[in-house]
Amino acid sequence: MKLKWTSSNTFLIKFIISLLIVGIIFGMYFYYQESSLIKTDIISELESIEEHLLLKQNNFLYHISLLSILSILSLIVFGIPLILFYFFYEGVSFGFLLAALFHINGLEGLLFGIIFGLVNKLFIYLALLYLIITSFNYSKKVIIKLKNKDYRMSEYISNQLFKIVFIFLFVLIIDIFIYFFGNKILSLFLFML
Repeated sequence: MKLKWTSSNTFLIKFIISLLIVGIIFGMYFYYQESSLIKTDIISELESIEEHLLLKQNNFLYHISLLSILSILSLIVFGIPLILFYFFYEGVSFGFLLAALFHINGLEGLLFGIIFGLVNKLFIYLALLYLIITSFNYSKKVIIKLKNKDYRMSEYISNQLFKIVFIFLFVLIIDIFIYFFGNKILSLFLFML
């Protein structure tokens, strides 16, 4: 399967990454707008992170459900804004976490949050990025076909379904890695907290 990184895809990649960065900034802003009572609850929850790291992270069901919904949205052409909104929401959640960790332990807490993101989120973000790009290109082709009143789109649909299966397999491999090694890697950096 070829990845066609055309100039239009480069613009789209920049837009999607910018959306994630804006989401992270919003998440940090939202954290600092919370009341001190809510911040105290969040901090007390994060301070028990060592106990959580003793358990294995099981994201299989969550990611299968999420990817199923996003895949359906990608196939119906006009679902792209909802996929983009979810990607933005992921950024907001991550920014919120980073702000909380920075509040707990300053720069070291922030660094731990970045490591947490690299271990748990980076490859999921890459899978979402790929899904958005393929969905956008698929939607353009389908819209052109519809404008030309050509309703033979089985080739486009089967191609998009193939890419969706690829994304599912990729995320499954990542989830297996995170299940067995994610918390072990993170526990090496607990000294930052």
